[in-house]
Amino acid sequence: MPPLFIDRFLSHIERITHERDRPQLEVALAESLRDLLHCERVSILKLAQAPGEAFVWPAVVIGADGAQIHDDGVSVPADMVSIARFPRLAACLQSTARQTAGAHTAFPLLTDNGTCFGFVEIEGKAIDSARLGIAERLLTVFMNMLALLDYSETDTLTGLLNRKIFDDYLLRILSTLSAGDDSRLEALHLPRRRRPHPAALKHWLAVIDIDHFKRVNDNFGHLIGDEVLLLVATMMKSLFRAHDKLFRFGGEEFVVLLKPTAAEDAQRIFERLRAEIEQRDFPQVGRVTVSIGYARIGLDDQPSVILDNADNALYWAKEHGRNQLAGYEALVAAGAISPREQPSHMEFFQEPSSPEASR
Repeated sequence: MPPLFIDRFLSHIERITHERDRPQLEVALAESLRDLLHCERVSILKLAQAPGEAFVWPAVVIGADGAQIHDDGVSVPADMVSIARFPRLAACLQSTARQTAGAHTAFPLLTDNGTCFGFVEIEGKAIDSARLGIAERLLTVFMNMLALLDYSETDTLTGLLNRKIFDDYLLRILSTLSAGDDSRLEALHLPRRRRPHPAALKHWLAVIDIDHFKRVNDNFGHLIGDEVLLLVATMMKSLFRAHDKLFRFGGEEFVVLLKPTAAEDAQRIFERLRAEIEQRDFPQVGRVTVSIGYARIGLDDQPSVILDNADNALYWAKEHGRNQLAGYEALVAAGAISPREQPSHMEFFQEPSSPEASR
């Protein structure tokens, strides 16, 4: 390779390895590929799979008109479509290998266990073997960076997101709300006459606490306690959608950031989780229950207030018998708890200091 090309290649490697934000990391990869391969367009597409079907949507598209970021990591994708509409991507998914057809090349993005979670598509120029090697090396660097981000952002026991990254996701949601992005309605794929008013769709935050978890550890040991935590996390992963965010806050407490959903649907989803956990036979332990408190994420809410609202609903549920679901807004409307006033200045998260918060 000419020295100038090597210098450009190393500059792109430096840029990719500098990024710590997922959307910007995707932009860095796509722009690097387009520059080094001299192609017309590079797209990074995300993949969501359900039994019998798979959907894709663009996350980043880099073309002659610059960068277009379609997926900010918190909003419901507005342009999610069936992968069946893209035979090349469907073949890429089935084979988990690169697919080339003329001036179009698609690379699968694979986890360490071989699961496909997206694609990189290069359009407008056939790629020779030398530049194909460049693309594959950049993809390797990109995947290594994703693995580092995953390691720093996930709970080692359950594989859920950790407390450290929670603040960032919640602030992104609030930023999305302030931008007034109602494109999420398009992602519901409903006829316009059946689509709810934008005001009816809200993000939700739920705090989930395993009831009497200390007894599990005391009676069966911490290894069995860890198995309970792992099984609860697995049930959460199977119930919630791919674009909902699931966190373990430490100990027996979990948090869910639910994507825009009508109030009655949010209640139904959280109640289904509670009921399924109650009905599950946990090895050696038997019956395990959870209490859940949840609250709406509003445009004018402060981050600390949102978490406190859900936590207050959880405390009410535990004080009134446990193994139940409690919504903050419904409790306030019924006069069961008093609403907390919004602070006049921005508050960030602090460790709980009250006896109620410590449970």
